[in-house]
Order: sequence, then structure tokens, then C-alpha cells
Amino acid sequence: MLDLLLVEINTSYVYADIKNDEPQLGLYYIAEYVTRAEFKVQIKRYDSNEPIAKNLIDLLKKHSCELLGFYVDSENIWVIRRLIPYLKNELPNLCVVLGGPQITGNYQLAMKRIPSADIAVIGEGERPIKELLSTDYKNRENLKSILGLSYYDRTGQLVFTGKQSQSNDLDHYPFPYREKYAIDKGLIFSQILTGRGCVGRCAFCYESTKENNILRFRSLESVIEEIDYIIKNLKGQKFITFLDDTFIIDSSRTIAICNHLIEKHEGKIGWFCEARVDILKRNVHLLPLMKKAGLIRIQLGGESGSQEILDVYKKGMKIEDLLYVVEKVYEANIPSIYINFIIGGAFETIGSFQKTLELSELLLKKAPGCVEVGCSLFTPYVGTPMYINPQKYGLKLIDQNLISGQDSHMVFAETENLNKYQILQLKDYFNSYTQNIQNEIFENIPKSKITLHYELNKMYNIQTNVYKYIQQIESLKRYFESIYYHGYLSIANIPRDILNVAIPIRLIPPISDGEKMYRIIGKHIKENSQLENAIWCLSAGKLNYHEIVYILQKNQEFSHILDLDKKIYDVYCKLDQECLVVWKTTI
Repeated sequence: MLDLLLVEINTSYVYADIKNDEPQLGLYYIAEYVTRAEFKVQIKRYDSNEPIAKNLIDLLKKHSCELLGFYVDSENIWVIRRLIPYLKNELPNLCVVLGGPQITGNYQLAMKRIPSADIAVIGEGERPIKELLSTDYKNRENLKSILGLSYYDRTGQLVFTGKQSQSNDLDHYPFPYREKYAIDKGLIFSQILTGRGCVGRCAFCYESTKENNILRFRSLESVIEEIDYIIKNLKGQKFITFLDDTFIIDSSRTIAICNHLIEKHEGKIGWFCEARVDILKRNVHLLPLMKKAGLIRIQLGGESGSQEILDVYKKGMKIEDLLYVVEKVYEANIPSIYINFIIGGAFETIGSFQKTLELSELLLKKAPGCVEVGCSLFTPYVGTPMYINPQKYGLKLIDQNLISGQDSHMVFAETENLNKYQILQLKDYFNSYTQNIQNEIFENIPKSKITLHYELNKMYNIQTNVYKYIQQIESLKRYFESIYYHGYLSIANIPRDILNVAIPIRLIPPISDGEKMYRIIGKHIKENSQLENAIWCLSAGKLNYHEIVYILQKNQEFSHILDLDKKIYDVYCKLDQECLVVWKTTI
């Protein structure tokens, strides 16, 4: 028997290229907290494409569970709205509790949208859920004394029991041992939250209007214990995601965590974090240490190329600060920086959009092969300043319920100067423009930089923009897949004492215009010299290096060339830099 079943529904779209593969960590915190009060809790994750109603009813019956909690976000709220009546029709004694950002952002609206729900939890869920389980929650009179709840009383009036205070001792909420609660067995995921709250007050962000939004930290000992627990139990790829908006705000904590990752784990555990530009600017001295500790990807908020709009957003940064921070991250040899921009937000015009394009191009060129830029359409999330007072930001909400598409991928608001069609067009133009810039830059990116991105994919399943570019070009794709997945080598990795028996294999066939032979490098065609022609033709996977050199030395066309052996080797090095030949050293 279960006292509580917590459910997260991941909303999938058939056409979407973005899918949230990480479970909702907050549900696991609740489960850990109430389990220590001797209640039995399990967590189930569903995908919206599967038959949730039948499966969930069967699960509730199996465990004789009458209290069901849903994590509600801007996407799954509509699935949950349709789902609950089916559940209650089969299970009339079921009590449904809602929590999450949609609830805390505007619980009145959420309860109106999901009228068949029984109770809403506003704010952090640990203590209200524990108190619910400790009382007869089906008797509405017993709910009055539990702070942080909303429900309909017997007269049909929506009741709010009052604000719950936040605990400053985050160790009071112990980190969760994931496998104890996941019905999907063996689930150990890599998210870590080292603190709660944010110092930022960005106008588009849900955090900016959360009451009592005070930055609080877990103890360093607790964070390190969780890091070691996750690393020990993760299967396959060892990668950690620090979820904190302000992970680096306390430099002493960041240093301690990095030192632990270096001393105990030799810096071999890859990790990701987000960083506010204004905070990172003050802490750029930490970047080499973070790199040594395993940092492979960092996300920064760009939002707009217009300083005026950044000021309206209350980002607290200058554009020159972003450029400075990117330069320092690049100098620290951190492989990947992701920077996102908002299209169609506050006071957006063609002019402000042009500034965003210019800044994006500047960033891509400042850190070639490292910076990635992306964009999202402005989404008016419930409870944010831009949702509450859109006129103040020059916006007209045309779909405040977000029912016309996936958030960040559809236009929900128009500006004073741009309608929804124009905004959607600008997003497409941003993507094509920045991709063209990336393509231009790519031609001059050293192979060592490209290699890093393939390693990120192989080791951590990270698909950067550079990696996606590689996959679009047949020769590059064949080259890196041959080396990373099929055991072939580049010539630089073959010891000279076994080079003679190594077999070169070209990755694409030769082409000709009827007079000369050419090779394809990326998306360009390059003419071969006569020696390159001969080497190219002989590199078919049938002869080894010694045999090819012997044939060329006997060829009257090349026999007169001084240091022919060295020139042959140099050509193969050139072809390797162009990612056109791989080598086999075993039979």
C-alpha cells in the first residue's frame, strides 16, 4: 500500500526536436522528506504519448493509493486537466494534489483550469505534503491549519490557508536517493540542486516574483555527499548537471566542490552549470579550476543584443560584460558555451532584432568552435512580471493560456511593432543566419576543436551545434564515427614503427570534371596534385603504407622526387587534417 503516488507527465510532441529527459527533481525531494516521516511514497513518470489513464488507474489500484500528486507545468497542465476526471470516475475516493510552477505562479488560475483537482500546494512542497499525510486530508476542515494550501470548501469557495515560511536550513530537506522512489527501476539521474532561490529579478522569469525568494544554500558536506552518491550509482556516462541559477555566486563553495571533483574523481566527471554574466564576470578567475574539475559546458543568458531591452528585462549585465566573459571561458579551454536569445520579447523591433543578430555573430567569431547561440520565442509564463503587466513591456498577450503550441516555440505575444507572423519569421531568420555564420567559421576551426565536440557526444551524449554540423557532412561523419565507434585511427595516433603495416582507407570516392581529379573537403571541392591523386587512388583499404610507398617509388612520375617517403607522409597528414582518410592497424 502507498500513502502517496507522485506523478510527472512529460509532454511530448511528435514534431518536436526537444524532449525533457530529466525527471523532476523536486518530486524526489518531497518523497525523501515524507518517507523519513514513515510514509510510503513512489514516483512515476509518464510520457504524454502513452495511454496514461489506464496505466495510472491500474497502478493506483495495485498499490491501494488514494492520494495522488501531480507536478504541473505550462505544458502538461492540459493533459492533467483532461486526465483527472477519468481517474476519479474509476477511483471515486481519489484525492488529487497539484504542485509546481503553474500552481505557485497563480494558484487561482490553475485551480480554475483544473477544476476536478482537490488541493493545490503553493511554494515548496515538502512540509505541506507531510502535514497532509499526517491528517485526514479528505475532511476539508483539517486543511485549514496547513499553511501553503488552496482548496474548494463545501460552499465552492476557493480557500487559501496562508503563506508558508521558507526554511533557511536546506539540510532539513535531505537530498533524495532516487532509486528508492522511482517505479521506473534503476533510475539514477544526474541533476543536483546545491541551493534554492536566485539573486536575479529578470522580468521574464518565474523566480523574479516568487515571494520570499531568498537565496539559500545546502551545506557543502551534503552537496559533496550527493555528488559522490550520483557518481557511484550512475550507469554508463558520468555527467552531472548543476541546476542552480547561481551555482558560482559563492566562490569558496565553488572552489571546494571543484577541488573535491579533482581530488576524488581526478576531474574525469563531466559537468554542466548555468551562470549569470554579472556574477561570472566577478569570478572569471575560477574558470581554469572549473575546467580542471571537469566543466565541459556552461550556459549564459544573452536574451537580447539591445542594451535598452536588457535593462528593461532587469538582467543586470552589460553587453560588453557578456563578450568579456565569453572570451575568458574560451581562454580557459572550456569546450562549450551555450547562449540563448529571446525573440519577440519586450519592445522588440526590427532594429533590436538586428542588434541581436550582430551580437550573435560577434560571439560566434569571438570563440569559434566553442560558442553556440540559440533563440526561443518569448513565452509569458504565469506569475512573471511580463505576464502580470504586459503593457509595461510593450506587449500584447494573444494567447496567455499557451494553448497554441509548445512554449518557447510559438508566438504567444505581439509587440507594438511586430505581429505574430513577423516574430515567427524572425526566429527562422535568426536560425538560418547564425547557422550560415557557423558554417563560415567552421571551415577554419582546428580539427582539435572539432574532436572535442565528438568526444562530448561519445562520453556524455551532448549534441552541440558543432556536433550537429559534423553529422551533416558525410566525410566528417564517417571520419569521426570510424575513429570513435569502430576502432580506426588517425595517422597522428599510429606509432611510426607500425606505420608500414597500417592500411589507409579513404572515406569518400574521388570525383572528376572529365579532366582532373578532386576531393571534397566539408562542403568544398579541392583539386588534387598528381601525387595526391596517386595516393588518393591507392588508399582504398587494400594496400598498407609500405606497399603504397613502394609502388610510388617505382612510378617514373614520382621516382625523381627527393624525400618522397616524407612527402607521402605529409600528404597523409594533410588528408587527416581534412578528415578524409582513416587507418586500420589490426587484421
